[in-house]
Amino acid sequence: TTATTATTATTATTATATSTTAIATSTTTTKTKTTMTMTTTTTTMITTTGTPRVRTPGGDPAAIAQLLNDAYYNFSNDTNHPMDPSAPMGVTMSLPSDRRSFYGNIFCAEYDNPKGKTGCSQGRCDCRFSAALYNHLMLITEGFTLMDILARRTAIVFNQTLVENYLSRCYYVWDGASNNKYNVGCGLGAPGDCSSKNSAFDNICPSTNQVCTASDTESKGGLCQQFGGLHPAPVSHSAGFQCAFPGPALDYHEQQDWQPTDTREHLREMLIFRTKNQEGKDDGTLKTKMWNEVVLDVRLMMPLIWEDPALVIPAFVYWKDDPIAKADAIAMRDEFCAINQLFKKIPVIALDWKAITFKQEPIYVALPEDNEEELLV
Repeated sequence: TTATTATTATTATTATATSTTAIATSTTTTKTKTTMTMTTTTTTMITTTGTPRVRTPGGDPAAIAQLLNDAYYNFSNDTNHPMDPSAPMGVTMSLPSDRRSFYGNIFCAEYDNPKGKTGCSQGRCDCRFSAALYNHLMLITEGFTLMDILARRTAIVFNQTLVENYLSRCYYVWDGASNNKYNVGCGLGAPGDCSSKNSAFDNICPSTNQVCTASDTESKGGLCQQFGGLHPAPVSHSAGFQCAFPGPALDYHEQQDWQPTDTREHLREMLIFRTKNQEGKDDGTLKTKMWNEVVLDVRLMMPLIWEDPALVIPAFVYWKDDPIAKADAIAMRDEFCAINQLFKKIPVIALDWKAITFKQEPIYVALPEDNEEELLV
């Protein structure tokens, strides 16, 4: 299953537009290994089972920063100046609660987590990873600078092509409160109780008494009306039920023949709706500051990370001028690379929260890890 999942993801990545990291360009699959043609040097690694594997080394910090800036500023909701339809629509990042360990933020009972096995907690969704999509029109302040969300000043960056074409289950215009919803965060609300067989953790739809699929009542009901759901897309977070826009992995439930669905236009539709409906305030908060949500599937993510970690996670970032955040990001990166046997490390990039977005000043900045002098691009 792991080999099938990784091969499917690799093919999906290279069959679509250039990724945020601009690494994968083609793939060739054999019975014994998957060979990837890269724009950078590759190194063949050996797993603990002795299976050869070609891995992407950590990228050049300045080049990765430039690619992330391009992705951040690429999105357009202006019909008179449309964006390249194949280009990334932003940068997907997660601001983790455990700021020094990637694996401390992975909650999936069936995954053998090196930080320890996880189980049910208050009936919450299992194998769900919550992130947000950042671009120059969203998650910004009145002064057009990056919003300091939750005062968590380290972040994990995901390969945007994989997000848009493989890893995402669904997207929310605002915070979707997805932790207690059926279909791994994309359906109707479920009981917040580990003792209930119908909790979000167990993901058993009451209508079928089976693991939820995208076609079940409890799953469809959580989508926005244009996708067969019960509720219209919300114009604000306080407007009522937060319905979901479908992602490529909406119907993934570990079936052997699963293939991702092409849903990039749904993401584009969500982003256009969001950026056209964020003027003013909602419950006293500027709407441009407010969270959106991208729900990723851990069961798809983790096998692919083991196969090629730097392709999935091209960078870890920290808020510039925050030495504690920088130390946390470096610690998280070092643990991630050590566990995944990646000897050329993934870069740690500074995020300039003072950059003015309407001037298109660089948000992502490559700095040496031992000081704060900017690297020349």
